[in-house]
Formats: sequence, structure tokens, C-alpha cells
Amino acid sequence: MEEAGLDAYIISKSPNVYYFTGTISGGKLILTRDDPPVLLTSRLNMVASLQASDPRKIGFDDISLSLYNDLKEKIPNATLMEAPEIVREMRMIKDSEEIELMRRAGALADSGMEAIRDCIGEGVRENEVAAEAAYAMRKQGADALAFPFIVVSGPRSAYPHGGVTERKIRKGEFVTIDMGASFREYKSDITRTFIVGTPIERQRDIYETVLQTNMVALDLIRKGETGFDVHMVAAKLIEDAGYGEHFIHDLGHGVGLEVHEGPNLGKTSKDTLRKGMVVTDEPGIYIHGFGGVRIEDTVLVTDSAPERLTRYAKDLDAMRV
Repeated sequence: MEEAGLDAYIISKSPNVYYFTGTISGGKLILTRDDPPVLLTSRLNMVASLQASDPRKIGFDDISLSLYNDLKEKIPNATLMEAPEIVREMRMIKDSEEIELMRRAGALADSGMEAIRDCIGEGVRENEVAAEAAYAMRKQGADALAFPFIVVSGPRSAYPHGGVTERKIRKGEFVTIDMGASFREYKSDITRTFIVGTPIERQRDIYETVLQTNMVALDLIRKGETGFDVHMVAAKLIEDAGYGEHFIHDLGHGVGLEVHEGPNLGKTSKDTLRKGMVVTDEPGIYIHGFGGVRIEDTVLVTDSAPERLTRYAKDLDAMRV
């Protein structure tokens, strides 16, 4: 706050409130430079609290238009400034306690993927697959799903965010599952693509290209590397294999209290990787009318080699069912 020239800061986003307070009850956290922090619930008055500290420059992470207008009216001499990067920068670096929670979330996601392998097959519906994995993760201790499941089979596997339907899986198809577990509010994110039966040559080529890209990118997820450079290395590998136009998203994103947070690994990224960051490594190839492959892990940046927090197998033989 001092570096940004702020007298006060309003934290409204639930994950940000949780980050500083450990409560999921909502409310707003008010910080000033000189006074103790104040956590406001719905029965208290935020404007009165800010008027008491008489701030001249107020930063915030994310507030509603109605609250913004109310503050402008009640504290007309104050300047309001959107400054989400202050908390974003803090949350990008996980401490040892956070890392342990994320290791647990990663292990829970692995257990969900194991349950999928046990149930997936010809004639099984996409929603059945999702249900089995959700049950397995909750049974092992997950608080919740990290985000809504993605189970896309056959031609639908060409849609990265295709959700879940009642479609029955058929022999010879790709089946891509993107899911994660939440453990004490911290998230994991994993994607695996299974093949029902023996892959044809085109399927094998696509899968091996994505796997190689995933592994090369994994080795680059180290402190000092930039999110832009890691993404571009992955993109070039896929392009050189002849599938450049079919890699349609960034290589990865940060994970923590939210499944999408800083830093970013993509062609517009300005982030440099640092020890304690947790990111995804998720290259993919998507061909409409045919299908797609994505392989994703949640990865911790360390002092040396990167650490996979999701450790489920991903070689082609392990993905055949």
C-alpha cells in the first residue's frame, strides 16, 4: 500500500478475504496504514469505517458499481483506484503451509483420475465418469470440486471447455477429462486424455506430440523463466509437428485459492516465474470433427527442478482403456 501511495485498501473478492483472514463467510476487509484491519460483515457499515480513518487515496481489488458510487458520494474527497495487482502479487507466491495444502489437493485429483480409469469404457456416459471421480475425491477428503468437471468424448474432445453431457463413450475415441479437487480452499487442476481401445496412427501422433510438449514445458517451469518464453517453446513444438493452428489456448495459468490466478504462461504474459509459484502445464491439440488431446499437471516452482503436484500417469499405454 505504501509503495502504491494508498491510504486504505478494500478487499472484496472472497478468495482474497480468505487469504488474509481464513474465513469463508464473505464480507469485506478494510485495511489502512495506521489502524488495525477491520473485517466487515453484512450488518456493519463500511463507509462509516472508512470515514473514521479519513483516507485520501483508496485502492480496491474488485467492488460493485453501486459500492463505488456510494463511496464517491460519502467520501467525496477520496480518490478511488482499482489495484488488484497488489493482492495478486502476494498470492502468486505460496508459503510452505499453502504448498502442503496444494500437495494434498493434487493427490486428491490423482485419486479422482484413478477412479475414472476404473470406470471408463465403451457405453459409459460422460456424466457417469464425472460422478465416479467426484465421489472418489470427496470420499478421500476433498472439500469440493475445484471447478465444474469437463468430460468430453469423441468429436466433443475437440472442445477444451465442453462440459459434461449424457453422451455414451464409443470404442476408438479420445476421452478428455479436466478436473480438480479443493482442499481447505486450495485447488488442483489435472487433465488426462484416455483412448478407448487401440489408437490409430493419427491418434498416436497427436497424443505423443502433446505429451512431448508437456514434458519439455515441465522442465522449463523454473524460477527465472518467463511465462511468455515457456509458452512459446511449447507452441513451437506443436507447430513444428504440424498442429500449430490446433493449439488454441495458453500453455498454463496460476493455481491456488482460485483455479485461475496469477501468474500466466501465455503469449501475452509479462510474468517471471519465482520460487513458490504454482502453475499448470497444459498443452493441447484440438481438431474439429476428429477429437482432441490435452495433458495437464499442476506444477510447483522450486529452487531446482519443478515439482508435479498432480502425479497421475500420462504415457500413452497408461491412457489406453
